[in-house]
Amino acid sequence: MKIYTTECGVKCLVLNYGKSPIHATQISYIEGEGNYSTIKCRNEGVIFSSFTLKVFSQHLLKESNFFSPRKGLLINLNELKKILIKDGNRFVLMNDGSRHPISRRKGKSLIDFIGQTDKWQVDIKSIA
Repeated sequence: MKIYTTECGVKCLVLNYGKSPIHATQISYIEGEGNYSTIKCRNEGVIFSSFTLKVFSQHLLKESNFFSPRKGLLINLNELKKILIKDGNRFVLMNDGSRHPISRRKGKSLIDFIGQTDKWQVDIKSIA
């Protein structure tokens, strides 16, 4: 995998030996599955990669738009719609409708991180 920055300053991941460039802004979330990763993009659908989530994390966590709310998941905060709290369990709801559980500690730090920044308008909703 190669990384380059476009003229506009957007990071771009190049997968499949240069055949699949993906702008970081197009990534909704990346889910790690052992030695492989599933990349969910807004427009291209789902892309499977033989790179681990650690490789993507090393490059994308430097971007302020990405956050890891639990082990095995990396989300684009621009694609985050809501944080749901039900019976003490926290979930993130993405713009594409997918729902992912998040850990207690990282979920709290995600809520704190979003609360410190006015950049993201995320609804935090408790469900009975």
